[in-house]
Amino acid sequence: MILFFIIMFIAIVVMIAQVSDHARSHEDTQRELSAKMADETLLSETDRMTRLAEVLIQSKIVGDEKTYQAVLNETYNGQLPEPRADGGYLSLYDNLRILKIAGINYRTGINRHLGRVMCALVPEPNNEYDPDAIKIVAEDRHHLGYIPSEHTDFVRSMVGGEFPYRCEAHIYESEYDEDDHRFYYGFVYIKSK
Repeated sequence: MILFFIIMFIAIVVMIAQVSDHARSHEDTQRELSAKMADETLLSETDRMTRLAEVLIQSKIVGDEKTYQAVLNETYNGQLPEPRADGGYLSLYDNLRILKIAGINYRTGINRHLGRVMCALVPEPNNEYDPDAIKIVAEDRHHLGYIPSEHTDFVRSMVGGEFPYRCEAHIYESEYDEDDHRFYYGFVYIKSK
């Protein structure tokens, strides 16, 4: 009989320990969920602000003063640009195309052109790899990169064949890789004629 009470006592102690572990586990889970929701809210707000910054860039380039002022005055409630797989955003405007700059990491001195860069599109018919190449050149004549080869015909039709064609680019730094090399990426904003 005493053995029965000892076994019952041990079983009750084990059940109490499991319940208290479960309660502590439940509290930990609630804390983790709350932290995750706060992170997602922060991420959502960061994403929204990044997209609003992109609306500012696009509206300024196309001359949409109404949208530009609405974003600045925090009254904009229109569409936000969708992100693309290559890190850029889709255009909100039919007359604006945003293309990733090809070959940017093969250019030396690109780090002095971070941020907004006024530039020009210039055909490069003597390019040994692609006679249809269109290079992107900063105002100081620094070669930033190229229009991706699959888009050169489209870009020629957009600008009506008028070269050099003035446009705007935005260049960013990425993180260092494992060999401590800094990489860059950028987008060129081309407004059609």
